[in-house]
Formats: sequence, C-alpha cells, structure tokens
Amino acid sequence: MLKGFIIGSSMSVPGVSGGTMAILLGIYDKLIGSISNFLKDIKGNTIFLMKVVIGAGVGIGSLAFAIKWLLEKFPFPVSFFFLGAVIGGIPALYKRIKKEGGGIRISAGIYFLLGLAIVISIGFIPTGNIEISGGTGFAHYLMLLVTGIIIALALVLPGISTSHMLLILGLYDSMLLAITKFDVVYIGILGISTLIGIFLITKPLEWLMNKYTYQTYSMIIGFVLGSTSEIFRDKILPAIPSNAEMSWWIPSVIVSAITFILGYLGIISLSRFSND
Repeated sequence: MLKGFIIGSSMSVPGVSGGTMAILLGIYDKLIGSISNFLKDIKGNTIFLMKVVIGAGVGIGSLAFAIKWLLEKFPFPVSFFFLGAVIGGIPALYKRIKKEGGGIRISAGIYFLLGLAIVISIGFIPTGNIEISGGTGFAHYLMLLVTGIIIALALVLPGISTSHMLLILGLYDSMLLAITKFDVVYIGILGISTLIGIFLITKPLEWLMNKYTYQTYSMIIGFVLGSTSEIFRDKILPAIPSNAEMSWWIPSVIVSAITFILGYLGIISLSRFSND
C-alpha cells in the first residue's frame, strides 16, 4: 500500500509515469502478472491489486496536491529531486538485465535507443493536434473506446506520461469537464475501454518480459531515461529566468544538486525492498 501511495502521489509529476515508479519500486512485474493472470488466482490477485489501488488513490488524493504545489513554487530543485529518483532506478533495472545474462550487448543498446527515441518523440508531438473530444453520436463514442486503449498503453508502459497523452489526443480539458459535470456515459465508456486496453496489453507484455527479458528491460531503461526529457522541457528549462545572474545560479545549482542526490539515494534505498 505504501508503494501504491508513492506511485499515486508521483503521477502528477511530469516525466514520472505510474509505470516508471512501479518499476523503480520493484512491483511492476507483479502488477502485470496479477492483471494478465487475474482469473488464475482471483482472490490473491484481487487482494494485491486492491492494496496498490487503495494506496495509489490515497496518494493521488493527498500528497499529489503537495507535490504539485512544490513544483509550482520551487520547480528547479523539486524537478531535480524527481530527476534523481528516475535515474536512481536505472541501476536496479540494469541488474535485472545482467541477471538474465544480457549485460552490455549491441542488441541491448539498439533496444535501449529504440525505447529512448519512442518516449522522446512522443514528448514532441504537439498537444491538441489530434481532436477526439469533439462530435457526437456513435462515431464519437467509438473513438472514445479507441482512446481508452491508447490511454491504457500510457498507463501500462513506463516512461509515457498519461496526462501528456490526454493533451495530445485533445481529451484533457473534455475529461476534466466530464468529471465536473459527472458525465457518467463519457467517463464510463472511457473507463471501461481503458480497462479493456489494460487487459489486452498486459498479456503480451508479460510474455515479452518472460521470453525476451533483457531486450524488454533494455527498452524499458530507454523509456525511463527518455522520460527525463519531459522534466527538463516542461519544468527545469522554463524555471530558469531569462535574465538569470550568478546570484540566482549559485544557490539554485547547490540546492538542486542536493535534491538530486536525495532523490537518487531515496530510490536506491527503496529498491532494496523490491521483494517486500
């Protein structure tokens, strides 16, 4: 539940997806397995998933607001804290590749670069270019069904920001409006299609993780590292004043270096409890 709490509270941070944090905390494999093999152990999988969901729900409803406030007030040092946290999880992922006999290979490098390129390229897609939220009737709800499956991809795959995907699809504002107006049909179709998408994606993903472990994890490292580009682009770079002088740079760099190290060490410490 504590790990679910951390996953939920971090989802408001740009570049830190729920999937990324689940990997860093060592429960990603179990989450995927619990969903894809749900019917094999309904009671056990339900208990495990409920623990994570309850923890994530509490995290979204409480600490997420504090993190959002901190990012707005102190974007530079706080962003470096999460940058350190993301990078701090990479050694644990590399150990998984090494354990599978992968190590440093040319093929692993290719999969890493592919994952890196996918996440970075998604980040540069102009938001609102694809408009799905407009229109009415059957075609509109059919597109919502397809959109839910796309959102499921962002939820399941690490390094891909769900909020950014909603902005790309032109659904961010309409989804907020649907929640405030309590549009049961809109939210219901999107929610059901997202669940369908999650169940469709997790089975082949689990197969890839078991059959081609080091290739899949090489790509996941690319996903995770690529997600840091969003932190730089959306938070760190805009936080630098256009007329920044040494009086701003020196304390900002010192404090940010400290927060980066704290984030890095924090995730390294948490990764030691990956099997708990």
